[in-house]
Amino acid sequence: MIVATAGHVDHGKTELIRALTGVDTDRLPEEKFRGLSIDLGFAYHTLPNGEVLGFVDVPGHEKFIRNMLAGVAGIDMGLLVVAADDGVMPQTREHLMILDILGINQCLVALTKIDRVSPARAKEVEQEIKTLFEDSGRNGFAIYPVCAPNNVGIEEIRAALGECAKSKVSLSTDGYFRMAIDRVFSLKGVGLVVTGMVFSGAASTTKKLTLSSDGSTIRIREIRAQNNVTDEAKIGDRCALNIVGRGLSKHSIKRGDWLMHSDLFIPSRRIDVSLKVSKSEAKSLKHWTPVHLHIGSNHMAARVAVLSGGNITVGGSGLAQLVLSRDAFVVHGDRFVLRDQSAKRTIGGGHVIDPQSPKRGRSRPERINLLNAMQGESTAEILKSIAEVSDVGVALNQFLKSYNVPLSKSDTLLISLGLLCIGKNPHERVFSNRRWDALLERIIKAITEFHNLKPNFAGPSIVEVQGAIVPFVEITIIDVAIKALITDKRVFENGKKFHLPSYEFNVSEKDQILLANVAKILAPVSGSPLSLTQVAQELGVEIKSLEKTLKIGLKLGDFVFVDKNRYVPHTLIIKLRAAAERLASRSADGLFSVAQYRDEVDMGRNFVISILEYFDRVGFSERTGNFRGIRRCAEGNQSVKSKN
Repeated sequence: MIVATAGHVDHGKTELIRALTGVDTDRLPEEKFRGLSIDLGFAYHTLPNGEVLGFVDVPGHEKFIRNMLAGVAGIDMGLLVVAADDGVMPQTREHLMILDILGINQCLVALTKIDRVSPARAKEVEQEIKTLFEDSGRNGFAIYPVCAPNNVGIEEIRAALGECAKSKVSLSTDGYFRMAIDRVFSLKGVGLVVTGMVFSGAASTTKKLTLSSDGSTIRIREIRAQNNVTDEAKIGDRCALNIVGRGLSKHSIKRGDWLMHSDLFIPSRRIDVSLKVSKSEAKSLKHWTPVHLHIGSNHMAARVAVLSGGNITVGGSGLAQLVLSRDAFVVHGDRFVLRDQSAKRTIGGGHVIDPQSPKRGRSRPERINLLNAMQGESTAEILKSIAEVSDVGVALNQFLKSYNVPLSKSDTLLISLGLLCIGKNPHERVFSNRRWDALLERIIKAITEFHNLKPNFAGPSIVEVQGAIVPFVEITIIDVAIKALITDKRVFENGKKFHLPSYEFNVSEKDQILLANVAKILAPVSGSPLSLTQVAQELGVEIKSLEKTLKIGLKLGDFVFVDKNRYVPHTLIIKLRAAAERLASRSADGLFSVAQYRDEVDMGRNFVISILEYFDRVGFSERTGNFRGIRRCAEGNQSVKSKN
């Protein structure tokens, strides 16, 4: 169990830890590091039951903030130290507030230096402490009077810590590995060593990880956790890792960097947060206030963009976007502290809601609703909530990375929530059944409105459907939705146009007969189709009249305009695409020439060139020198996966 000491300077934190552990954390020169020892700033004591107590000793005020943040993922409780002669001091209040900000709810109080005051004074300070805790809304704390040099009260506070250790809840290692680096150095005969607290997941020796400073890959050679050699570093451990990597040196790593799974290498300059302003502030926190941000083991300049109301009142909470001076690597739930521009006082803090925030529309009502939905108690609850409020679905890949959920866990998560997963990885989006049904209805409405506005057209294309839907929905999702409507016979497809079952396109009988005759002529069993002029001559119609009728065929989706004077029936286009795919599949490199394609379809060279150039324009094929390859399948489709 990791215990963080807190309290005013010179209130006896180091002396107390020495009495509890026998380790003087003020007297640990770097030469004491043997192998991968990580005692600097930490002291350990093994209880009779084998449980190890680890103490974060941070005598300096600035170091307190940095180390508390670096170790917040592994800190199980706070140990607030108050000297009986001084009593509650400004830093005492600030440190307790920081414990609150970081979500460290369990806390004991050591009332030190009781040998220097009268019993009456000790009781007076105890009352100050009780008032302090009551004002902060904390319950269930205990105060232990001690005199560390004389070993008075030490056994009592050690026993209390032991009882707390028994009730410690094991942390889940389900997430990807993340370790906040707070120190880096080289040891002769060992190599490069980094130390820090593991925020999530687990990693073993030989494991490959990513370094946030440059995205390079590193490998773990050896691990020390809680001052013992081990094969695994896991969430909550204070670790030292001996690492290797190409071009790696202590100059390429700095305090504030992360070692993490490659999927979490997502830099961000904007993060949406839930922010609480300290009660000790003199005035509200205004929009665009410059601050110092402490997050993980990192420290950087930032601006606070208040998302509603223009300010956050003293002691109040609100939504904000932190605009950072450099890249940060954070996930949902990470705790942070804000200090004023001069870095002299703590003005507030909170937790990350969305680590990948938008630059535009950050304060729109729909965005605020989404952020409110992201503040649930669990990942499952949050995903269900945002799927219920999102009109365009939740980008699954982005959600998993923002919440540090491995892809392998996603199916179980979605099944448990009864959500729909639409599309194909990595572009899947998650919908609640209600929101998916609402999207289908919006598509029906878009097609209906198109029919009303353009009664002489066959129906909208998929791009026209997409353009009619607000807010914007990705074309792949529209495609899946339309196919679902076609399966349910709520929408019909005519070529690349879509219409409702009740819709009748007004085509005269004369035009219908002409189109049928043209389709037969332009889809010969062998040889090239006739040109438009030749078709007009054969049917005995004027070319202008023929072109007018063929434009109706285009609207119906029965014909495709390939080139000047070239209209091709859609049925023939399908056959010609299939022929190109067959030819490419037989080639070792997937490429074929014009001559090879001409022989495959048994048509004239000029017509074949027109077809291939048309395929290039629509993105079906791609030219490479004198050859072509297929860019996508002729009948590509997306999928709808139900997680019920």
